[in-house]
Amino acid sequence: MNKKTIKTDLICPECGSVFPIMRKQSKQKKTFHRKWLFCPKCKKETNHIETKELELLLEEITIKEEYQRTEDEKKVYALRRR
Repeated sequence: MNKKTIKTDLICPECGSVFPIMRKQSKQKKTFHRKWLFCPKCKKETNHIETKELELLLEEITIKEEYQRTEDEKKVYALRRR
């Protein structure tokens, strides 16, 4: 039985670090799903933001005007611009 996995990125909302994880295709979460994890860079437990295909998401967010972005999109955009 072939169980396909897909790369997902978790972004720390404190420092902007990106941590890739692999999830089974059947267990995928929606974009901007939140997950409490320990961040080894800022040494705190934070509510990481989950994204699929981070680079494509950033391109989509960049194209949008500032007033059209959701709060989650604004947060991810600001973190990745550091």
